[in-house]
Amino acid sequence: MAVDVGSLPCPWVLRVGRPDEYATFAHLFTELGLEEPPPPESMWVEDMASRTFFAEGPEGVVAGYSTTDVLGAWGYVGQLVVAPFARRQGLGRWLMRHAAQRFRAQGCQSWALNVKRDNVAALGLYTAMGMRRERWGTNLKVTRALLAQLPPVPAGLVVVPLAPSHCEPLTEMWRMLPGKLARFGTQMGHRLLRLAPEHGGESTSPLGLMDFRAGSRLLFPFFAASLGHARALMEAAFSLLGEAHPVLNVVVTDDTPLEQRLRELGAEVSLETYELRGTLPDLASARAP
Repeated sequence: MAVDVGSLPCPWVLRVGRPDEYATFAHLFTELGLEEPPPPESMWVEDMASRTFFAEGPEGVVAGYSTTDVLGAWGYVGQLVVAPFARRQGLGRWLMRHAAQRFRAQGCQSWALNVKRDNVAALGLYTAMGMRRERWGTNLKVTRALLAQLPPVPAGLVVVPLAPSHCEPLTEMWRMLPGKLARFGTQMGHRLLRLAPEHGGESTSPLGLMDFRAGSRLLFPFFAASLGHARALMEAAFSLLGEAHPVLNVVVTDDTPLEQRLRELGAEVSLETYELRGTLPDLASARAP
């Protein structure tokens, strides 16, 4: 698939991030407009620096970055940031072109990312490069008091660690991006948990799963078979956080009944996103970084 995304601008050089550049990364991270803080420096050093590509301008000024990951046949753009002074100059497009080129070089056939629903400029760029809306997500702030108003937890359930062998079948059952759940299981700050029958055995249908991220009090991905199953997962997350933390950030994906009920109960919406997916465009003319 050939896509015309315009001529390449020239002022920038692309290079891999260094472990000692956490401050640069953390400063640009705030431009994402998220409530959560930047990932800790230890995560940057051990995992993210080697997957982050800085766009460096004249005199070494960093104008933006993209953080990418390869998930088998899929390339995932985890973050893409352009500094305010460098916007409307084609840098976002340039970073995306190079991400696509790297993914193709590593054997990927498709790519995906998440974007704010109200980011019109970014949506225009990504759709121009062949991506389409696949899923929607809503980040809701859930309190302990709100949780108590959900239907009761079904009997006979426990929350247990998610074994690597469960990643692929649960990915298929909940239509998640292939390879993403398994990748989360290898990263710092992530704790994959699932609902299971109390007395062992496997359920014939998926009951629920969550990636519990204590550092940002975030549950993402988060899927549950019913409102009661969702309550079971969130109660377990609150228990792990302890009494000092009264609020959870829960990302509800493609689950209208759960989102509507949480909204009705007063859960605050902090972020609304789309997940975009598409076939990698043919950008053979892009210059290698």
